[in-house]
Amino acid sequence: MRPPLLAMALVAVMAAFGTPPAMAAAEAPPAKPVSRDVAPLSPQQREQAALRKQAVEDSLSAGPATAKVRPGRAVKVGNRYVEQAQERKDQIFVVLAEFGDQVDNDTMIDGQIKYGGQPGPRHNQIPDPRATDDNHTLWRPDFDRTYYQRSYFGVGANSLRDYYRVQSSGRYDIDGYVSDWVRVPYNESRYGGDRCAPEEGGICWNNWDLVRDSVNAWYESQKAAGRTTEQIREELKKYDVWDRYDYDNDGDFDEPDGYLDHYQVVHAGVDETWGGGAQGADAVWAHRYFAYWPQRGQTGPGGNRNGGTQIGDTGIWVGDYLTVGENSGVGLTAHEYGHDLGLPDLYSGDGDNAVNFWSLMSSASYLSTARGPAGEYAGDLDAWSKLQLGWLNYDRAKAATPSTHTLGVSSYNTEDPQALLVDLPPREITTPLGPPYQGQWQWWSGKGDNLEQTLTRELDLTGVSTASLTAKAAFDIEDGYDFLYGEVSLDNASWTPVGQPLTGTSAWTDLSYDLSAYAGKKVWFRFRYSTDSNTGGTGFRVDSIAVPGVFSDDVEQGEDGWTAVGFARSGENGVQRFTRAYLAENRRYTGYNAFLRTGPYNFGWTGSQRVEHYPYQQGVLVWLWDSSYSDNTTKQHPGGGLILPVDARPEPLKWSDGKPVSARLQVFDAPFGTERTDRLRLHAQGVASTFPGRPGVRVFDDHAGVYWNAELPQLGVKVPDTGTKITVLRDGKRATVRVSAAG
Repeated sequence: MRPPLLAMALVAVMAAFGTPPAMAAAEAPPAKPVSRDVAPLSPQQREQAALRKQAVEDSLSAGPATAKVRPGRAVKVGNRYVEQAQERKDQIFVVLAEFGDQVDNDTMIDGQIKYGGQPGPRHNQIPDPRATDDNHTLWRPDFDRTYYQRSYFGVGANSLRDYYRVQSSGRYDIDGYVSDWVRVPYNESRYGGDRCAPEEGGICWNNWDLVRDSVNAWYESQKAAGRTTEQIREELKKYDVWDRYDYDNDGDFDEPDGYLDHYQVVHAGVDETWGGGAQGADAVWAHRYFAYWPQRGQTGPGGNRNGGTQIGDTGIWVGDYLTVGENSGVGLTAHEYGHDLGLPDLYSGDGDNAVNFWSLMSSASYLSTARGPAGEYAGDLDAWSKLQLGWLNYDRAKAATPSTHTLGVSSYNTEDPQALLVDLPPREITTPLGPPYQGQWQWWSGKGDNLEQTLTRELDLTGVSTASLTAKAAFDIEDGYDFLYGEVSLDNASWTPVGQPLTGTSAWTDLSYDLSAYAGKKVWFRFRYSTDSNTGGTGFRVDSIAVPGVFSDDVEQGEDGWTAVGFARSGENGVQRFTRAYLAENRRYTGYNAFLRTGPYNFGWTGSQRVEHYPYQQGVLVWLWDSSYSDNTTKQHPGGGLILPVDARPEPLKWSDGKPVSARLQVFDAPFGTERTDRLRLHAQGVASTFPGRPGVRVFDDHAGVYWNAELPQLGVKVPDTGTKITVLRDGKRATVRVSAAG
């Protein structure tokens, strides 16, 4: 049964799907929106992502193979709690910010002006595109507060609120506040310029100044309107009711933490995702991050110094934030809000992969009605993303084991499951480490990208006046990018670094952390191994750990008081086992999937910003989930990724001149099923090509089937040979699939 909340949402959505809004198209973006490198995470965000990943995989390993599973909301992983299911009503605080006239021509980088640029822009300065050959850019004469109130919190289709109510099948809802336009002091280049210092890691930290200046411009506007600091503080408290990171480690997420739960800046002008308009590379990218996170432990609300920026002198802070452009539309806002809920990008940061319009967390943030602007509507989340958020109703099956399943539509929950998860044997990777310092065992951090692994224990220092933790360590850590930290906590929640972080390479050497400042107290100590998105080493090994007079551990006696998240006791070889599964979902033109029929687009004419639309096809879309990968950057690992759709027809599609079509078009008919695909007529450089309809492909077979093609190395999937077949017996809103052994 659908929850009542969803039932109301769906009525409004379906009533609105056939009626394009009265909007004109706008300023010409590049030929397609630009996919920037996958954004880095702050330490807070990376640790939370690691905990959630472990919680989801633990819930799968604990459940019966044929059960319908939906995990509980908060679970404990190691010695920390994490929300596994997003089930609540959240409050979003949105500030509309236009840019000022101050220009910074004084700050230099590599002998050049770092910011510079021209004053502004103000809002409503995006040129009217109706005089150009542009039929896809979102534009309106007045992007006023009412427009954003409707876009964020309106009832019915085409609002952020409605989108997430439908995606969650009524389990998640939002409400909130949108300000009037306020003005920040500097021009956009000062906040959006891309000339980053190396340590900034992909998102220039000057973006954080937009967060600071926008929220303080709002604060000053409230003071100018006659409100007192206390009145403003009481208003802001309505938007701090959620303890995102469980800062006090009590497992209660429904309490204030001193930070706005969700802060968003809508900035004047075109987002750099669409080329940045008049500001070009000086425009602000749409992104989500944590402002001023390097000040973690130093600044923030009392008792929770997690970094961020204070709102005036209210005592309420902003840490997590996201920003989008004036005409970004609901689609891109929904994508960035997916990040705010913890979802990763599923596109490839340095090229193409097969996801494209099949997920909001890739190109489905740019869908539309048949005549509407790109990004007017968002397409559905994929089944894996819903699983991560606790919103997926699914059946389970075993690899190569006979079972038959009825699947409802993937868009929302019905009486039938939205997807089928087929458990596969885990992927096992062995890494030669070298012998322990002594004995048979050593602790190993594991290896990989985007890791946040911890090894923690409680230390009772009440009986000593001085203390040091000593150990033997060997490590191979990407120099200057990945690090091993020693950290201490008084509450097992907030952590303070001790000693210097380790990076680079070393054979067995001595480690020592001075804990004398904590003598006479009970504390927690942890090793934390943190890696970035690429080029990691084999990791960190530690042995013979001791605090003289308190404890000594030769790692030979099991865990012996340690709590490991990602770390493992290992011998000379480290063995990592990674979750793998197929997820089969029934994609129909229902819910926000309806815009897969009208929204995918192709730029078919040289020098023109006019697009033509074509439909992605219906059917059973099969995904391979392989947790040995941390991303979908298939240029770096062709045929493999975290979560990739399998193309039922991997042979290259080509234009009439023999050149391959775009990645987005190549996978338009990826689903398996009984139905014949649509005939398409599209253009490349003004020349028409016809793509005939093709028969349905009913069978996915990971033993005999080949779903990777050397001509399209970034688009195919190298599936494991588990001897599993998934056969579509019946298509429709209630599809039937059979799992069986191949051969």
